[in-house]
Amino acid sequence: MIKNFIFDVDRTLVDSYQPELETLKEALKIVTNKKYNDEMMNQLTILTTDEFFERLGIDKHSDTMKQINYHWGRLLKEKKPKLFNGIKELLNELKNKGYFLAVATSRTKEELNELDELIDYLDLFNIVITSDLIKNPKPSPESINIIVDKFSLNREETIYIGDSPSDQKAAFAASVKFGFASWENKNEISEYDYNFTNPQEIYKLIR
Repeated sequence: MIKNFIFDVDRTLVDSYQPELETLKEALKIVTNKKYNDEMMNQLTILTTDEFFERLGIDKHSDTMKQINYHWGRLLKEKKPKLFNGIKELLNELKNKGYFLAVATSRTKEELNELDELIDYLDLFNIVITSDLIKNPKPSPESINIIVDKFSLNREETIYIGDSPSDQKAAFAASVKFGFASWENKNEISEYDYNFTNPQEIYKLIR
């Protein structure tokens, strides 16, 4: 029986994929005058933000990075990512029924605070682990292990729900269940404990 729910954020709780990629691509074009193909941009879904820009050869402390972040943030304000349909109701029901809730995300705290709709629901979570709070981001299991160890959770009763191969690897390495959030996701994942094609299917674990 699942009693503990740990969630990824992007493309799991928040429909951020298209808004973020479109605005980042536009910001990169403005600052670097380079147009990156979709294959390169899709790496943002499996890498941390720092790793992604390192792959592009852009120093995260450079003036170029500051300009990219400025334009990216400006453009994102016009296309704010929204929570997926049904997520608000799901989180409220899980909390009201006494389930343990946590977040383990590749976003930094600053990046998480940009998600206005999600911010209103963060109080429902027992703990939120962002990438700037750990040494080893996903696919390392460090963020999940911190949550499990801090609250002495039973790993067999714990599920990590995410959308990417790095989420899958982190869950399996932490010896918890992995729930594939396959709604509107392009990642091909064949190994999982549960495949949720929409948020409503998560209710099957508690009813």
